[in-house]
Amino acid sequence: MIALVWGGLACLAAEPAPVTPDNFDKLRQLIQPQPGESRFWQIPWLLSLDEAIQKAAAEGKPIFVWSGAGGPPHTVC
Repeated sequence: MIALVWGGLACLAAEPAPVTPDNFDKLRQLIQPQPGESRFWQIPWLLSLDEAIQKAAAEGKPIFVWSGAGGPPHTVC
């Protein structure tokens, strides 16, 4: 989303202004996540898959596993 905003701002100007010490703080504020944008981090995620499995089993709910770097999330398959 930030990239879209930044790209949209760049399209509005014929020639983008360079980043200088004078405009750095203003530009930094434009690209910082704004309140309500990062709702992903408001979810109380569990970082332990074992804990998530136990909690899901106790509550009869599924789990959502997010794995990064292309590796397996728990054990070698």
